[in-house]
Amino acid sequence: MLKEIIELHSLPVRILHWTQVFIIITLIICGFYIHYPGLLNIPFSTIKNIKGVFNFLLIINSSLYIYYSIISKHYLELIFSFRDIRFIPVFFKYIFFLKDEPGYYGKYNPGQKATYTFWFLLILVQIFTGLTLFYPETFGFFVKLLGGLNRIRITHYFATWLFVFTIPIHLYLAITEDPAKLQSIFTGYARR
Repeated sequence: MLKEIIELHSLPVRILHWTQVFIIITLIICGFYIHYPGLLNIPFSTIKNIKGVFNFLLIINSSLYIYYSIISKHYLELIFSFRDIRFIPVFFKYIFFLKDEPGYYGKYNPGQKATYTFWFLLILVQIFTGLTLFYPETFGFFVKLLGGLNRIRITHYFATWLFVFTIPIHLYLAITEDPAKLQSIFTGYARR
């Protein structure tokens, strides 16, 4: 039986996704290097400048992603909503191997939607804390309001670790439901 080929991810979504992947990985590496300097023989100022450039790339790419998601209504499929709550029991049964079929939830399963929604909020935290750390004089009011640069740095660092810990979850959820969906983030198309 032939399966229908459908477009799952448009070209803008794929470009924005892979750009975001590259930006976030670069920021994580730079952030860890700043936290643990001396791992490589690279001047601290060079890493800080690279991180600064990628902070602004994150802002630009995230803004483009939000804009595209709004005009294309992609956000309706992407963001976790109250209607997704009803699918959680069936979804958890599947991911914990208590059910053979994943069920159909639409373009993204509830775990993916929850991860994307969480990442959106986390990116906002990262952007705000990153800008505050990069320009403490400009954001002096927030530095005082939030308890100082050290507290902001800890929040930024903790948020980075949340990204690091949730990336494998994202990969697991993308791969396990339907491996054909995984190829669609590269090609745009999947069989249904």
